[in-house]
Amino acid sequence: MKVAIVGNGAIGNLLVLKSIKMHLEVGVIMRQQRNFTLNATDIAGQSHQIDINSIALASLHDFDMLILPVKAYQIDDVLRQMQLYIAPTQTIVLLHNGMGVIEDAKMLLPNNPLIAATTSHAAYKPDTHSVVETGLGNCQLGYVLNPPDNTLNNERENELKSALKNDALQTVSCNQVLDTLLAPCSWQQNIEQALWDKLAINAAINPLTAIYKVKNGQLIEAKYQAMIKDICAETAAVMSALGFLGSEEQLYQKVLDVAQATSENYSSMYQDITHKRPSEIDYINGYICREAEKHAIDVPLNTALVGQIKALA
Repeated sequence: MKVAIVGNGAIGNLLVLKSIKMHLEVGVIMRQQRNFTLNATDIAGQSHQIDINSIALASLHDFDMLILPVKAYQIDDVLRQMQLYIAPTQTIVLLHNGMGVIEDAKMLLPNNPLIAATTSHAAYKPDTHSVVETGLGNCQLGYVLNPPDNTLNNERENELKSALKNDALQTVSCNQVLDTLLAPCSWQQNIEQALWDKLAINAAINPLTAIYKVKNGQLIEAKYQAMIKDICAETAAVMSALGFLGSEEQLYQKVLDVAQATSENYSSMYQDITHKRPSEIDYINGYICREAEKHAIDVPLNTALVGQIKALA
């Protein structure tokens, strides 16, 4: 199985490490082609040195699957650059925070199997050529376009079985590779529900940690509870209007659970604001605001958070 990973962000580099451990052939697409050694530290504290030879866009057609662990605001531009080099048989995996880009991906690549995924795996980059795995999470994913029939010809099946070094597998597909690469995985018939669940958590944790400059775990403190509850109440109202499940109480508890489970982590938005990078606020709280407007729902706190984050950027 040949896997192409777009970008060398923290999750992208983590996927390179996991791909190498699985004996997959992996290629990395970067803004500029360059070679470097990735210093990767896994969750057990073991160090790995991986030689990265980034590939040209023209080589994309050689890969079975393309994974895009990039910022939501980058996806449209990335897909447009890659569009001419992608074959319709290649599986595309969107792995990002926030919502609002899936429809663009469907329009740009209408013939490709398209998977939307969300993960709570955690990693950070101490420097440009390093990555440290800091938390084991889970991944929820599902097809949003052109699910495959999951059949392979014998020659291709043997090829993939050999690549995975697992003779016990009867058949091998992109789904099965993702099951190991992003493990533990949960495949969803209704991936949009899972994406909204993740969005609701990010809508509280990301902007609050960025604004107040705190780690995720500090949001458990009493002084943040009223704001978290209000964010969850507004998000739940929008979800309900759109036909998705999610009560204020359920979302509030999920936020606290994730904050506790990732207590020592800095959120991605905190890191983006700290390092003067663009944030994904338009695809998290901003997306909630846009959907709320369509249904005449008032979301004053989400609106305020969008403004506060943009003022910090």
